[in-house]
Amino acid sequence: MNIGDRIKTLRKAKKLTQEQLAEYLHVSAQAVSKWETGASAPDVDMLPRLAIFFDTSVDALLDFDHRRVEEEVAALVKESVPLRADPPKAEAFYRAALEKYPNNDVLLNCLLMVIPNERSAEKLAIGRRLLECTEDAEVRCDVLRLLMQTCRAAGETAMAEHYLAQLPELYSLKTELAAWLRTGAARREEARKTELVCCRILTEMLALRLEDAPDAAAQEDCRALIRRVIDLVRALGHDAAADELAADFRAGALLRFFA
Repeated sequence: MNIGDRIKTLRKAKKLTQEQLAEYLHVSAQAVSKWETGASAPDVDMLPRLAIFFDTSVDALLDFDHRRVEEEVAALVKESVPLRADPPKAEAFYRAALEKYPNNDVLLNCLLMVIPNERSAEKLAIGRRLLECTEDAEVRCDVLRLLMQTCRAAGETAMAEHYLAQLPELYSLKTELAAWLRTGAARREEARKTELVCCRILTEMLALRLEDAPDAAAQEDCRALIRRVIDLVRALGHDAAADELAADFRAGALLRFFA
């Protein structure tokens, strides 16, 4: 339904003539007629007045469905995940999606993930703009992390610390609390997710320790601990995750999330 049809439907629901609506809005009856026939559309500054008069929102007046947009964007993000192995292809995908959904927080956040650090100025500009306008807590945390990592890669340590300071403290994982709250299959699924996250984090922290190990003996100790964590992941029944960790360990890519 276009805005003209919407205005016509709302006007008739109030049992008003075009002249009566025009009088309230201080426009001509001809203007209202043109809106309703689609010959023209209300000016942007007229939309709030129409919304107030009809006791609705501007989004509803425009027939804008946030939930539908969220579902469509979520589907696009799911479709894009395999593309992230090829950042230029993923970037092209997100830019095309943003033409359909301009300034969408989730898509901009995804775009930030695939822009290389060599284009740090562009990456920082997008991230800072998104940080100012987003109301999505998850997006905000992601953007802060990406800005921190980009600044660190660019040698801007003080700015990296600035963004780090804005990240919330972690008291518990949501999946951890969900496992405690739920029962049966739902509990097992949340526990599985928590096990995988915790084991991945532990492996990454051991990889950091390996980077800073003072000598060959300390390095070998770290490698042995990483292998033990991978064995634990496998013992917990997460064979695919164990294989992925082992492959990342061999390739020296355990810290790629932070690169």
